[in-house]
Amino acid sequence: MDALRAIIDIGSNSIRLVVYSYSFEKGLEEHHNIKTVARLSGYLNDEDELLHEGIERLIETLQNFKLFLKDLSISQPVVAATAAIRQAKNQQEILKEVLDKTGMSIDVLSTKQEAYYGYLAVVLTTNVKDGFTVDMGGGSTEVTLYRNKQLVESYSFPFGVVTLKKKFISSDIPTLQERKAIKAFVEAQFKEQPWIGNQEKGLPVISIGGSARNIVQIDQNRKNYPLSGTHQYEMTLDDMRSIDHLLKKTSFTERKKIDGLSSDRADVIDGAIITFETLLEQANSTVFMHSRKGLREGIIIEQLEETNEHTFFLDEVASSAIRHIHGKFAIEVNEDTELIDTFHKLHGQFSEAGWIQEWSDDFEMLTYAYQLFHFGKQVDLESASQHTFYLLTNSTLDGFTHKQKLKLALLSSYKNKQTFQQYIQPYQGILTMQEIEECREAGALLRFVHSLQTTKHSSVHDADMSTEDDEIQLTLHSRGSTILESYQADKMKKHIEKLINRSVRVHFLSEVTE
Repeated sequence: MDALRAIIDIGSNSIRLVVYSYSFEKGLEEHHNIKTVARLSGYLNDEDELLHEGIERLIETLQNFKLFLKDLSISQPVVAATAAIRQAKNQQEILKEVLDKTGMSIDVLSTKQEAYYGYLAVVLTTNVKDGFTVDMGGGSTEVTLYRNKQLVESYSFPFGVVTLKKKFISSDIPTLQERKAIKAFVEAQFKEQPWIGNQEKGLPVISIGGSARNIVQIDQNRKNYPLSGTHQYEMTLDDMRSIDHLLKKTSFTERKKIDGLSSDRADVIDGAIITFETLLEQANSTVFMHSRKGLREGIIIEQLEETNEHTFFLDEVASSAIRHIHGKFAIEVNEDTELIDTFHKLHGQFSEAGWIQEWSDDFEMLTYAYQLFHFGKQVDLESASQHTFYLLTNSTLDGFTHKQKLKLALLSSYKNKQTFQQYIQPYQGILTMQEIEECREAGALLRFVHSLQTTKHSSVHDADMSTEDDEIQLTLHSRGSTILESYQADKMKKHIEKLINRSVRVHFLSEVTE
């Protein structure tokens, strides 16, 4: 196993310990994620001093984390603090007492650092080139604007879910008047930054943090959403308003039972959803996307860069995710790309001839599917297709939308028409009928071409398709012996024949080698 490292994130609402490892082959791997709800912002008095009870809560939590890390032989965690400690007038006293009693040195992040780290994590783990990010914590809310993945604007607003509750809400949940007061306050705050409302319509708002994650989980549960994971999950403004309506009509006791909503956020979630709705309205956006990667990942990535371990690149998010799948499942990477090129060529020829539909998504998706085809054999050879589909649909794939993740799983796991239909059945609402058909057709062709990869370097290096009467002629250009490839071609051509309802004749054209 790669060396374990740790980061402790001291937020205004919660304190979280994450233990992770990193390698070029596997990327960032999270091994432990432990949270305590400290609500440190609630311990700030009217003079913005953190009360003794709050300091004691912080120290007790850090001491417990230290004992946990000792068992893992991690002695030097990164410890970062945000709004609650940053805003505390007695900050130096807090830092000294923590250092004396735990041996931990806290790095108090500036507002610009906090906004930057969230932005950095988003642009390095999604393929969204232009957008807003919003990271709403307990005591502050960071909003950034980026273009072509470059930071353009950022601002840290001095309110979060805990401080909004403290300022406006007198009971467990807000009254209608208190909701209106929160809305008016947040609107006024956002209007002080005119760049938020001055962008063209349609830029997505990408959310970070626990409150946003809870809202996404509520949306997924109310829709019986079948795909796992929240990273790059998309909602609309109407979805947000529907959840807001649900919260308005639900008592505090009942809202604790809402699937997807953590009980410790039941009394602060209103401030979050009002803020997100308002930001979507101010930014003229209808798309709300969640990023599972945020502040902590941004800090980790910067530190890796400082030690020359950084291998995150703005334009290689998806390809890096595929590399990490290879690393995690010990998939041997085949450097021979001739069959991949052959697959692309045949797919183009079949679509040009009208036998199958054109591929409407990124063509790199077809390459990735070839590279991951039936990798589930690493778990069990006999059920390679089933394991491939399960692992991909239940993995977080940076740089892939949920639609693309499902497409990749369908392509990479293709076995036959029947299993394809079994796989897609629970996911009918995610893809259109045209997208489903595109995946089935490309998957069948992929199954045929990949079967020719009988050794690390297949003798087949090119192909051509032609028609003769009602028959399809496939000419496979090869070097050397084609005994294994010929057997596989005869066995697997049925997938193409069923696809186009025509007979397929395969002919090998061998080049003479000296």
